[in-house]
Amino acid sequence: MNQMIIAQLYCFVFILLLAFGQSTSSKSTNSIFTHYVRIVNHLNNKPLTYHCKSADDDLGLRTLQPNGEWEFSFDDSAFKTTDFYCYFFNKNLHASFDVFVETGSFEANCGGNHCIWTAQEDGFYLYDMIFDENVKMHDWSK
Repeated sequence: MNQMIIAQLYCFVFILLLAFGQSTSSKSTNSIFTHYVRIVNHLNNKPLTYHCKSADDDLGLRTLQPNGEWEFSFDDSAFKTTDFYCYFFNKNLHASFDVFVETGSFEANCGGNHCIWTAQEDGFYLYDMIFDENVKMHDWSK
């Protein structure tokens, strides 16, 4: 009888972990499990249009005005599989790349739980919190 209760308890805890461990793009609590991605528009007086999504969340088509910023947050997924990517475009230029991948090496490039991407005329820069500098990661394509 006790083994059955213990098995049910383990099953219940596992289901809770799956339910609450899934990635969501809604505002979440500040915890060590929360990640933030910020998009910054430093194009010369031009709007930046972009569409960000993951396998589970579509954040929609958006436009950032010059010098504007937009941030979204999400919690770790249960299986460490979160991958957000964005498609950016501005007139005849475009770029598409992962803005967050839930792996140790990618998180290390961001310097922790915050990934800050800046769009500039010559491409996209990722802010390295450890060295306090923007590092060019992607070029615009025509």
